Amino acid sequence: MIRLPLLALALGTMVSSAEAASPLRIGVDCTYPPFGYQDSDGQIKGFDVDVAKLVADRIGREALVLCQDWDGMIPALLAGKFDMISASMSITEERQKSIDFSVPYRSSSARFAGQEGLKAHPLNADGSIDPEGLDGLTVGIQRASTYAKFMTEKYPTVSVVEYDKVNDMILDLEAGRLDLVFAGPIKLDNDFLSKPEGKGFAFVGPEINDVSYFGPGIGLGLRKEDAALTEAVNNALTASFADGSFDAMSGKYWDFRVRPDGQ
Repeated sequence: MIRLPLLALALGTMVSSAEAASPLRIGVDCTYPPFGYQDSDGQIKGFDVDVAKLVADRIGREALVLCQDWDGMIPALLAGKFDMISASMSITEERQKSIDFSVPYRSSSARFAGQEGLKAHPLNADGSIDPEGLDGLTVGIQRASTYAKFMTEKYPTVSVVEYDKVNDMILDLEAGRLDLVFAGPIKLDNDFLSKPEGKGFAFVGPEINDVSYFGPGIGLGLRKEDAALTEAVNNALTASFADGSFDAMSGKYWDFRVRPDGQ
């Protein structure tokens, strides 16, 4: 009589162990170097990929990295296509309505870039938004991003062009089809301003840190029902911050700290 419950308990343990040993499926934007991209051999690489692999290794799971279009990232997570998003996703109140986030692993801000000497004043002298400071200009933004939301709400009269890929809007800026682009400063500096093709271009205005739009930082996205996984991910990230392994990994990409203050 007691064998059946014991057998059921054993089977339940086996299922839990199998789940723990299964690959951690990770959704990545593979069109966003150096954070996520595919090399000439089709290998998925980048900073966000390395973050995900570091976490997976620490929690004892194999990392299975999957490419996903940016605007379908959260729907794909919720549909069960993968278990975690690692795609430079800002932690925002709007997104937290549908998914949970890990502790932030990278700071989140925004900046404009355009031709040197361009007469544009996105901010007033006191750092507040100048809604008329970009009048008459055309600005490139990434579709379905926090940058797009910020632009349309803070500069409602400015002409904007949406792109699926940041690099495509950078190409249009080079070609003169855009006056400005608006994106993360690390991305703009790494992919454009610090390269030969960025000669004659520069950041326009100071860095914008608006937590109400860009959140407290960049985090890993997880389903709300996966609380145990979220806790394990947080523990893994926190431990990697403490022992220096995270900074050693990010040092392969940049010679400055990318973690938010306090992390």
